[in-house]
Amino acid sequence: MISVIISYYDRYEINHLHRLLADMERFPAGLPFRLLIVVNSTDVVHPSLNSLPTSFNYEVIRRENRGYNIGAWEEGWRYQKDEAYLFMQHECRILRSGWLKAFDQVSQRPAVGLIGESLAQDWDQPWESIAEEIRFYEMHEHEIAGKPIKDRVACYQHHLKSWQIDPLNNAGHLQSLVLYAKHKILKEIDGFPIGNNYGEAIASEIGISKKVEAMGYQITQVHKKPFRYISHPQWIQDSNPSLWNLLVNLPARFT
Repeated sequence: MISVIISYYDRYEINHLHRLLADMERFPAGLPFRLLIVVNSTDVVHPSLNSLPTSFNYEVIRRENRGYNIGAWEEGWRYQKDEAYLFMQHECRILRSGWLKAFDQVSQRPAVGLIGESLAQDWDQPWESIAEEIRFYEMHEHEIAGKPIKDRVACYQHHLKSWQIDPLNNAGHLQSLVLYAKHKILKEIDGFPIGNNYGEAIASEIGISKKVEAMGYQITQVHKKPFRYISHPQWIQDSNPSLWNLLVNLPARFT
């Protein structure tokens, strides 16, 4: 069985989650699945989470608000043990039928370890070659030992190494908007690294791909065009995602 795991932050409007569930009903997945919603919980009470407008059987679990979406996904796959997992943020939109089957088919390739909707194309280059405007664009909560740092590359590499993740030679990675992996792969890499602030969250996103690649597996998009099956509102549909990524400098999708 495959699990679909949706992360939800309880300070966000719930209508986005309702919309995603409606999309999932409108467009057949192509394969059976179990649905798990993992709530990053604060002091907000959402009784409606126990009676969502969907015909799917689902379960809701709540956790400490730590690690953003990736933290919720980490909790989810360890809680619900299945053969494979499709991870989504609750703001995502389903675009066409066969959305789950497409990811599963790509995962059958022996060399593939991690699948997403979009590779961060601007980062697909040696670490030392990343453009200066990316390296030194100051962002909040980018710190080393509690001290702010402008060099984002140094920040991310520091956190990766502190988690015992090899940054490898190339900074390329899949964006953590939508990810798919088999249970076998997640066990091999010992799951997802958890970031405690914004800078660490970006390092965590990069670190997932680096952990998979370090084990000898490939990371890949589910389709040659990004956002073919599942989109996210922060990304311009049918545009150049790498240019958009450059403009927004990995936006605050982790909050």
